[in-house]
Amino acid sequence: MQNDPASHLHPPVDPEHLEETAAPVAEPQNVRIAFRVAYIGTRFSGSQLQPEARTVEGVIIDAACRLGLFLDFREARFLSAGRTDAGVSAAGQVIAFSTPYPKRAVTTLNRMLPPDCWCTGWAVVHPDFHPRHHATSRTYRYSFPSEGLDCSAMADAASWFVGEHDFTRLSRLEAGRSPVRRIISASVFSEDDALIFEVKGESFLWNMVRGMATLLQAAGTGLIQPDQIRSILAEEGARIPAAPAAPLVLYDVDFALDFHQMEPSEKTRSWLALEEERIIAEKKVLGWLCRDSLDIPRKKHTYNKLGHLL
Repeated sequence: MQNDPASHLHPPVDPEHLEETAAPVAEPQNVRIAFRVAYIGTRFSGSQLQPEARTVEGVIIDAACRLGLFLDFREARFLSAGRTDAGVSAAGQVIAFSTPYPKRAVTTLNRMLPPDCWCTGWAVVHPDFHPRHHATSRTYRYSFPSEGLDCSAMADAASWFVGEHDFTRLSRLEAGRSPVRRIISASVFSEDDALIFEVKGESFLWNMVRGMATLLQAAGTGLIQPDQIRSILAEEGARIPAAPAAPLVLYDVDFALDFHQMEPSEKTRSWLALEEERIIAEKKVLGWLCRDSLDIPRKKHTYNKLGHLL
């Protein structure tokens, strides 16, 4: 072994006295997660983020930021499968964002959300997952009170929506968007004391489902024949007004994902129970106050609203 001429100046240190060099701390890796979200729409100004307004995206982003899941929703690529209008509810909205803290997200997000919005499931997805672009279909449900409406006529009318049609007259068109949409299925069925319109399509236009609901009510009261749906869609004319927002629910968005179940918080459970009690009580009070006047002459009401258009 060759002698080191400077070894007397810097003698070797015994290995047992050497300090271990700390390994660099690895930055946590982002994980992209999709959440299936439910909400009661009555207290929201729609789902899409808006300044100075309470929205579904707004409360979820706020909860995620307070939990430290991300600092900037844009950098986290926070995205939704679609937007719903003010008053519209959802059982199967889907949002996605990327976070370095996936376990924290799935275990604590529901506790941080307000009681009228909660996650019902989660799934780890590809880093490029886009809820709107990757959805294969969307399903909406619209409920009608069963009194005074012909379920069979409405079901027949709904069948005329199936296929590819121009929905210009039934929607609020946005610049650059095609009015042509493909409906996969459409049906009307009875459930408890309501009639349910269920429609499944690849995508929908703004107010389109509510416009469809208006025409179904017209068919249910006898104002139009079910097969008139075809000519109404094909002909030019004034826009069909949208039915009220409250009975509409975004029921499902399909991605063929296996969502892991999430339970609502105790805060949400309590709030939902109180809401159910309030609705039952209000219905009873209306019955006491209005008595027979609740039996609305729907055909006359529908004619006054739509007669000049149809």
